Amino acid sequence: MNSTNKSLFFVLLTIIALNFGCNNDIDEKLNVIVPNNLQFIAIDGKSTAYYEIYLINSGIDTLTIKQLSVINTEEKLTYLTLENGSLNNSFSNYSNNEETNNLQINPRDTAVIYIEFVSPDKQIKSIYHQINFEKTKIKKAENLTLQSDSSSCNFFNPIVVGPPLCSGIFASIYEPSWVRGHRRVIYAMDGKTRIPGRYAIDFMQIDTTGKYAIGDENMIRDYLGYGAAVLAVADGVVSSVRSDFSESKTLSDHPDYAVEDATGNYISLKIGNQQFAFYEHLQPNSIRVKPGQKVKKGEVIAALGFTGQTTGPHLHFHIADADSPLGAEGIPFVFESFYWMGSYRNFEDFGKSKWQEMDDKQPLLLINERPVPNGVIQFRMD
Repeated sequence: MNSTNKSLFFVLLTIIALNFGCNNDIDEKLNVIVPNNLQFIAIDGKSTAYYEIYLINSGIDTLTIKQLSVINTEEKLTYLTLENGSLNNSFSNYSNNEETNNLQINPRDTAVIYIEFVSPDKQIKSIYHQINFEKTKIKKAENLTLQSDSSSCNFFNPIVVGPPLCSGIFASIYEPSWVRGHRRVIYAMDGKTRIPGRYAIDFMQIDTTGKYAIGDENMIRDYLGYGAAVLAVADGVVSSVRSDFSESKTLSDHPDYAVEDATGNYISLKIGNQQFAFYEHLQPNSIRVKPGQKVKKGEVIAALGFTGQTTGPHLHFHIADADSPLGAEGIPFVFESFYWMGSYRNFEDFGKSKWQEMDDKQPLLLINERPVPNGVIQFRMD
């Protein structure tokens, strides 16, 4: 996020806090924004929700966040506590000048806490957040506690889609803790802040040894997934297409692209009310559809390529609530079925060695789930 976006980010969130009744401490110095509704989806058999808490320091004291707890509204049970290292790893402080992770929020600054909450029970109706923090600098140190509004919990009716790619072994590359990963990149556009890639997955094809390229890794045509057929994940209508990007033959010749050109060639497919599936980095001259065209689930619509802001041939896939690559909110989804073969527990091993296989070394068929971070999967092709 550049300095302009950071400044706009704070201004926008301050407006939200003042106009939409965020919780405040008694001195109205710390405003907290929490989501009204949490959609849970299955990841490794566990009900999981991704969401953010925004903290706005509207006072003159420096605030230090000490602890955040997730609590059942009805039973007052504490399900999750973030503090020290775990809190620091989930915390980003967007100042006007720099991004820091020291758990401090300077006056007129905004911080974000990124949460991946695994619910122990599908019967939970709502949760709230308790935030312990310290005021320093202007006055003597003072420990305070703030309680957020409740967020309702929804464990039903997730968006279920088919495979975006044909047969083959694919790594589902994403990790919520990556500072510059899709999950944590906030865009400020049109008077709102959004995370389009909150649930985005980058798919790279690999072979049985874990290699993603055979031959010269600098040559894009030596990548296993290059040119792979990209499929419509559901019946829908093509909402928008961009196809004006060319493609360099090598990684080393690939140009740097501005944020607005990050997608490369892409397709946006409307698959439901305020549900748009995005396919990005598509191969030049491979897009087979045009805006307004109806497509069927499983139909080939393009080919995996190397266009836009990317470090190698892959398919970027996410679903959002509007037809805008950067001006839409990423929403959760699951795949109707796939085989889970294992995962890369240390992503530094990716492309160098084989993934960690399942305990019994047999792929596990999963239904209506999302792949685990950096998991290795095969889509089920009926």
